[in-house]
Amino acid sequence: SGFGPGVTKGQTPPSPPVSQPRRTLSPENSNPAEPITDTPSVAMARAGWVLRTLLLNDAGGTLRDRKSAGGRLLVRRCASGSELVDWLMALDPQVCSRQLATGMWQALLEEGVVFHATGEHGFKDKCLLYQFWQDREGSTSIPSAQDIAEAEEHLDEALQELTHRAPDAMLRMILRKSCHDRTAEELETIYEELLQLKPLAHLSHSMKRELAAVILFEAHCKAGTVLFQQGDEGKSWYIILRGSVDVVIHGKGTVTTLHEGEDFGKLALINDVPRAASIVLHEDNCHFLRVDKENFNRIMRDVEANTVRLKEHSKDVLVLERIQSSYSQFKYMVMAGTPQKMVEYLLETRVGTPGVSQDPALDDFLLTYIVFLPTRQLVIELAKHYHTESSGHDKDFPLICKKRVVHFVYRWVLTIRQAVFEEAASLNFIEELAGEVEADCGGLQEEASLMHNVMSQLRRYQEERQASAGQKWKLPPAGQPISLFSGPTDGK
Repeated sequence: SGFGPGVTKGQTPPSPPVSQPRRTLSPENSNPAEPITDTPSVAMARAGWVLRTLLLNDAGGTLRDRKSAGGRLLVRRCASGSELVDWLMALDPQVCSRQLATGMWQALLEEGVVFHATGEHGFKDKCLLYQFWQDREGSTSIPSAQDIAEAEEHLDEALQELTHRAPDAMLRMILRKSCHDRTAEELETIYEELLQLKPLAHLSHSMKRELAAVILFEAHCKAGTVLFQQGDEGKSWYIILRGSVDVVIHGKGTVTTLHEGEDFGKLALINDVPRAASIVLHEDNCHFLRVDKENFNRIMRDVEANTVRLKEHSKDVLVLERIQSSYSQFKYMVMAGTPQKMVEYLLETRVGTPGVSQDPALDDFLLTYIVFLPTRQLVIELAKHYHTESSGHDKDFPLICKKRVVHFVYRWVLTIRQAVFEEAASLNFIEELAGEVEADCGGLQEEASLMHNVMSQLRRYQEERQASAGQKWKLPPAGQPISLFSGPTDGK
């Protein structure tokens, strides 16, 4: 198949010899320069063979013997990262950025097809030397004309595979970096990926950003590897990115198997108790995200410190999280709560605020409340708030409540006009409210103007409905597009 001398169709190209277990795969020492597999996949071995064959045939002599920095080490048939990126971009116009080319080489490096000369770095677009595994092992063979022809034949296939793998390879390289070495751009890349993970879906955005700074990549090659034993101290929380693991309990054996997208190990950290089960790799080449205990506890504690919980009868009725933004006038956002308390909080903090014309949190509530709060119940809560009586300490409080309700209704109509006017409960409430505001207009002049606007919109909406009542939709003979035509004057 063109993957080296003595390789026939259907066979895989030569692969690097299996090395001894690497410390890089242990949780304590993640080295981005080391492979994450014992042997490369067939696709990566093929792609590496194609590129090496063409590089050795390159008239520019990109691969040649050089001395490493300091001149202490002679590196056989190597090239700098920048040279390899330049060569790959010149080879195929579809490799349109240096970042993509870097990712393609990193995909080869993480499977042990290419190596950094001194084993210190992942693939970088810099003056760092890299070589293929064959040359690292001392190969001196020269590709034949048949090798070159077959490498050219399989080039497109190799480049497509590398292009597909490049983004994930770059993400894994970032995740294998020390937390202190990650750039702001890299942290944003990790955060965007964390948004897609099901085990993190219930966490706030601020918590995910905290996790992006500390979460790590861990890989294990062999099925049967024990991640931790039942009874061990809990040191990390894991999310499965690839592969599966068995959950094993003494005396019961394997009680379940966890797969890609599932997590484990969190309860021992939260409750500070020993591991309740052993975790054993169910298959080869499993990949995980890992958060260590110290960071997990710090982030949880920080999030709880920024969370306000309102309790009634020993139960949470409203959960607020502090907004970490200098652009927002509001200090907290609603994370959870009973419908009644959410309405109360929005009326007291988000409605009628001077200088605020838009509030995404209020808009989100108005667009989605119907999912968890019937309109009939919403207007009951609004009516209660409007008719709040004076407590004796603050005689202006009832008037403030009335203003809040009017501003809420105004925003409600602006946001979802048709739905408000079509619901009988909300329509009756608005008509009654308009009459009460008119009667109280001595202290509600601005609010009376808002209700006049609301009633004008209501009348306009009713007139439009009445005007369209005698019309019907018809489809023209051609079937394109749908148009509105007036119905017969006799009503038939």
